[in-house]
Amino acid sequence: MRMILVLFSLMAIVCEGKRGRIYLPPTTEAESIAGSARPEWTPDSPLPNDPRNFWTLSYGLTTYGDLFTPRQLVSLGTFVSLVIEARALIRAHAIKAGVKDDGVSLAESGSGPTAYAEAVSVYLAFAVGRSADRGSTICSWDSSPKMEALRNTFGRQAIPMVWDFAEGNPLSESSGNILNNIEFAAKALDKLPANILGYASQADATLVRTPVGPVISSDPPYYDNIGYADLSDFFYIWLRRSLQPVFPEVFSTMLVPKTPELVATPYRHGGKEAAEIFFMDGMTRAIHGMAVRGHQA
Repeated sequence: MRMILVLFSLMAIVCEGKRGRIYLPPTTEAESIAGSARPEWTPDSPLPNDPRNFWTLSYGLTTYGDLFTPRQLVSLGTFVSLVIEARALIRAHAIKAGVKDDGVSLAESGSGPTAYAEAVSVYLAFAVGRSADRGSTICSWDSSPKMEALRNTFGRQAIPMVWDFAEGNPLSESSGNILNNIEFAAKALDKLPANILGYASQADATLVRTPVGPVISSDPPYYDNIGYADLSDFFYIWLRRSLQPVFPEVFSTMLVPKTPELVATPYRHGGKEAAEIFFMDGMTRAIHGMAVRGHQA
């Protein structure tokens, strides 16, 4: 039986003032409202037993759901539901406007209302991911005069233990609000060229056959310096809820696949020596394949 006792004590309420932030003492009403949140879904996938990158396990926070307050889970779950609702609504509106729907999905390179609605939902899902980054119990408060704002979860490539975290209002006009996160996605799209067709695929670097004469840009992992796959699960759990119907193959697993990840992770391979052998062998095969195909040009 797993039992965790988590006690939250509200220390202060930060409000917007005419000339800056105003810090108010906590009230019984505010604490009561925070404690009344009841999420419909809580991610119960376990955090990896990796003390180098995940520091909360020793303190009883052992699942991804433990990294959020009930109120944060309610807000993120609501945003996920709205992404799904928006996808259906966009498609319906496009068809009503007279755009013929070919029924081909975005994953299958469609260009009709179905694919368009799915594409918009992808960008909205990115905004939800940004909201998770600014809406967990790992977010601390930057009290410097120039900032006075939420720090995000990933200030570094790890999930540390944070004792005095800050919880933002996602419906405010302050740091971490959902509209600001949507705007970030919109700004990125506005700057990207859309006049050529691009294609991306995900494959094992040790097995994939690159085309003859490729231009290769690589940023390989360095041993076990960063647990990429493990850390990406923080976002994957929310993306999967929003986009599993759009990309069923990408989101076919409950968490990111870990076994083929080319990193020297001791806890995954039964020790440091076995992990290093796995890493060096995989890197050798991957780089050899790139060099051979490049030389054939």
